[in-house]
Amino acid sequence: MRVIIAGAGEVGRGIASALRGERRSVALIDPDPDAISSSQSLDCLLVTGSALSRDSLLRAGISDAEIIVMATNNDELNLLACSFAKKVYSEQVGDRNASGLICIARIRNTNLVDEMKGAAPLEKWSRADNTVCASEEIVDHLVTGLLAPSLNDIVPLGDNIWIAISEVKENSPLIGSTTSEPSQAKDDISAFIPPIYAIKSKGEKEILSNGSEVIKEGDTLVFVTNSTSKFRLITRALGELDSDLPDNPTVAIFGATHFGSKIANRYLSSGSSVVIIEPDLDTANEIVGSEIGINKRLDVIHGDPQDEELLRELAIDEQDIAISTLDDDNLNISISMRAKDKGVSRTGLLLKDRALVEAVKRIGLTRPVSSRQVAISAILKSIHKNYPGSYQNIPSLPSIVSLSTIINADHILVNSSIKDAENNLDVRVVMIDRTDGEGNRELRYPISVNTIENGDRVYLLTQKDNLRKVEKALGN
Repeated sequence: MRVIIAGAGEVGRGIASALRGERRSVALIDPDPDAISSSQSLDCLLVTGSALSRDSLLRAGISDAEIIVMATNNDELNLLACSFAKKVYSEQVGDRNASGLICIARIRNTNLVDEMKGAAPLEKWSRADNTVCASEEIVDHLVTGLLAPSLNDIVPLGDNIWIAISEVKENSPLIGSTTSEPSQAKDDISAFIPPIYAIKSKGEKEILSNGSEVIKEGDTLVFVTNSTSKFRLITRALGELDSDLPDNPTVAIFGATHFGSKIANRYLSSGSSVVIIEPDLDTANEIVGSEIGINKRLDVIHGDPQDEELLRELAIDEQDIAISTLDDDNLNISISMRAKDKGVSRTGLLLKDRALVEAVKRIGLTRPVSSRQVAISAILKSIHKNYPGSYQNIPSLPSIVSLSTIINADHILVNSSIKDAENNLDVRVVMIDRTDGEGNRELRYPISVNTIENGDRVYLLTQKDNLRKVEKALGN
């Protein structure tokens, strides 16, 4: 599969790197020579030019492409370039409707994909087959991650399934046990710990667990759970202990941005009290006049987020959660550090730069989320949308991916045991979504399933270099 990516910025390069890890053929187009130069290490075809240049598309090999991703920083350009790419492709291959080329457009302006404020669904009038706006995924990553701040990463798989990833600390009761033992243990700390499906030892590449690996201090373990209530068990088993979080925490949000508004709405809808601090008066007033502005548990304050007097008046030290969503990465870091210094145990912040995430974690801020990293994952899901089931990239474990498949009567896995399915495909089965005879849906761990049945949705982990084999077996 040849994939062309227009835009060699951080998002475009991230997509290219992930696809090269899957051994896909990739071409990158960008008019900026510096962006092209920064992409030299990716081992893909580099084209200096515009997505609206016929010559650039031809040099990138559009006649052989199956997918083109418009990942520039201009939403309107991305949508227009989809139409242009389809025209050039149709002329080259004689396919009038360009049905052999899938066009994906990245959308940054959330108003564009809003049915009231914008022109959604964009796919109905543009020639983009898929438009990707990652705002909901970004909010999910941030809000879910703050439930267990000591975990390195929490990746939502959808359908109330999460991958939890973190390191084994020196006082962890798991040290010395095998990766198959924790979920079978019955002591107070380890009882009902979700299974471990992958492990990464220091200085080594992450691998899918076979159950026999001995857990050591510093190992990174990968758990899969169907309940956020299990996060606390996982952190305790790893030798960490997060502070208690009330059912309805108090939340301070710095920035009445689009993300600030969506995060506020998420907490308000669950019964929390929220205060938004916004430095721009017009933006603050806009929130007050919005749908969430009438909520009695919401306060909107116009002021400088770094004003010490304002923070004292807000009693910032009494807030359970503080989240910074302003457009400046450095300002978000500064505000979050100040909130942490004043005693807020859970500090979340949005960042653009992916490279800052690990640096921010090292200085003790609990949940930094890179909007660009989430956008990369969302676009990769869209690229794999035409394959069976759903796909999820795991940023902290780049060589492992998750995917799912729905079992039908002719499926390769129907009536297979879990062990046979894993051995035949070189995967780990991590969860089964099953509906019983009465229509009740339940998420089941593989240990409780004897046979994969017709109608099941099966969630899998596999090595990225095995992905093409798995997708082909599942019905590509």
